[in-house]
Amino acid sequence: MKKFVFAFVLIAVLGIFSNFSVGCKHIIDDKKQQAVDTIMAAIVDGTWYVSKYTTQGKDSTILFTGWEFKFNNDKTSVANKTGYSTVSGTWNGNIDDFTFTANFNTTPPPPLEKLAGVWKVVRAVTTTKGTFARFATNGTVINDLELTKK
Repeated sequence: MKKFVFAFVLIAVLGIFSNFSVGCKHIIDDKKQQAVDTIMAAIVDGTWYVSKYTTQGKDSTILFTGWEFKFNNDKTSVANKTGYSTVSGTWNGNIDDFTFTANFNTTPPPPLEKLAGVWKVVRAVTTTKGTFARFATNGTVINDLELTKK
């Protein structure tokens, strides 16, 4: 009888800890989803422009003058500039490794091809002027891209 009671208590305790562990995982998953939802809302809310672009420290921001970018909830994107055809693309963010991937559906006009690829998010800040993020590529060539919300 004592063995039965001990086994019952052990199973009950393990069940409580198991539920606690599962409960904690749900809390962490919920917090992570809230962070993703907040970041997603910031990305898709508004129009963006390139406020800084450098390669190995050389400033090329002026090449992007007039280009505006819109990121949509369905992970599509649109680049516009007066006098140019609209350039469609896709985007995706990965909160696990803090990367942002941008691609175009067709060959874009210069300098937009410089924006395609996987970018490592090294800073994301919200200010009264809007939300901007600074990105840097991995590899031997360092490109810095700063997007600012209009």
